[in-house]
Amino acid sequence: MDESQILTRFNSLEIKLKGLLRDYIEVKKQLIEVKIDNEKLRTDLFNSQKETQDLQKDLNQERKNFKKSDKFTKIAVNNLKSTGDPAELKEKIDEYILEIEKCITQLSN
Repeated sequence: MDESQILTRFNSLEIKLKGLLRDYIEVKKQLIEVKIDNEKLRTDLFNSQKETQDLQKDLNQERKNFKKSDKFTKIAVNNLKSTGDPAELKEKIDEYILEIEKCITQLSN
């Protein structure tokens, strides 16, 4: 192998090595970007999961409140059937309100 062939191969290797170095730098930049995106997505996922848990707790509380509300509705409907007179129903509701206020007062003390 003569000197010109060696020089040609050396130049060819040098060009390939520079290309590989450019590719390495580009891949390294992409890796950094992907890591940043990954961290952002993990943070978003965590926040979404927390929000979902909070909403689930709120939903459960609303269901409990709805059940209580449903019980009050049943009481009112039953009393409406038994009283028949709106004035009597109003009086009965006032009695319930007074009783509830007494209970609140006792719980506050």
